[in-house]
Amino acid sequence: MSAVEVREAVARRLEQALLPGCGLVLAFAALALGATPAWALAATLLLVLALLGLGLLAGAAQGEISLYLPALVFPLLAIFVLACLQGFAGLSVYPPGTREAVWELAAAGGLFLLLVNQFAAGRRRETFASVLLVFAFFLAVFAILQGLSFSGKIYWSWPAPRGSSPFGPFINRNHYAAWGLMVLPLAWAKFSERRSRLELRAFWGLVVLVVGISILFSRSRAGLGLFLLAFPLYAWLSRPAQRGASRRVHPERVHRERALALGLGVGLVLLAGVVTLAVDSGALLARWPGVAQLFIHPESLDEHRWQIWRDTWPMIRDHLWLGSGLETYGVLSDSYRSFYSNLRWLQAHNDYLQWLAETGLVGAGLAVWFLVALARSGAEKLRDAASGSERRLVAAALTGCLLALLHSLVDFPLRIPANALLFAALLAMIAAPAGPARASERD
Repeated sequence: MSAVEVREAVARRLEQALLPGCGLVLAFAALALGATPAWALAATLLLVLALLGLGLLAGAAQGEISLYLPALVFPLLAIFVLACLQGFAGLSVYPPGTREAVWELAAAGGLFLLLVNQFAAGRRRETFASVLLVFAFFLAVFAILQGLSFSGKIYWSWPAPRGSSPFGPFINRNHYAAWGLMVLPLAWAKFSERRSRLELRAFWGLVVLVVGISILFSRSRAGLGLFLLAFPLYAWLSRPAQRGASRRVHPERVHRERALALGLGVGLVLLAGVVTLAVDSGALLARWPGVAQLFIHPESLDEHRWQIWRDTWPMIRDHLWLGSGLETYGVLSDSYRSFYSNLRWLQAHNDYLQWLAETGLVGAGLAVWFLVALARSGAEKLRDAASGSERRLVAAALTGCLLALLHSLVDFPLRIPANALLFAALLAMIAAPAGPARASERD
């Protein structure tokens, strides 16, 4: 075996380890309390850096290091540069907190680069999504079992922090709900595959059901509301393209399939609700009026939350251009709070307001740039998808991202490292170039 053949064999082995390694990062972050403890975040970042190193070694062994950079990279890179300036150039009112945010962004950004280049190199997004969903299924089963037998300890042995509301391995039930909502559309996309074997479709239907039950059983108000939105949003985004002769579909078949999908979706939602109520002790029903009030009377939202949102505006005014620094809201909130509370408000529970306070108008502009790039990339990939399965996968990833962004109106799900990493994985599924068309998969 020549030296060239040895290098090529080593490069292939290294490349083959990258995609499973990315899956390991997502699984570890979720299981390690959402990667919120310092040790878990450090381990997650080290895993991502190790995978990036493996990728560079694989490229060096082949004699060429190629890097695919989609349009989404540039606003993300600009946001990372702003965070670095805040954390290391004295622009933050509390540099240690901002530096921790830099490490979180580095981990999520590194995972995004790894995955988008793996997908661009032809490694199937569908396979990665399938493995992710199998993990999500077992995580949801664990979360439900722990919820039914919860004794104040995560994993039945780790005492939950005082005042927390854990569900599954996450310290806050809302953060688990956000994680589950991001993977739920992927499960529905797999279930919607018409050409899958019956037993495989039955399994994906079971994944949809179990993950849905776990979201409901978490008793997250935002999770309950967004769960009802997930299916119609996915159905709208995944509607068949009708441009070009090769993509024409029969209207009757389209309407029949949409009606069937709608019926199955409603059936699974109802079944998830019935099963959840059957095993619930009544706490879910007790929280349902709060969910309904969010839609009927938004002003009925937690009074203190409205007050903290109002008190955030003076903070924004005082740090107008570059903000106070990422993860500094809790440092400043007490000095701006206009009401009495025996609690410290470390987050604004509205990530858009908090982002504006912590990054200023510059950060707001970068966020708008990112959202526009995401919308354009999603629209292009949905339009140019080479097959129905690819379009459904992109639509599912886009739905998961939109649900997380909507959740951020009343919470801070993307500030949890495990959720940020999953969000980055969904972005990679959207941003990767379209795969080769296969006649058997065209609509």
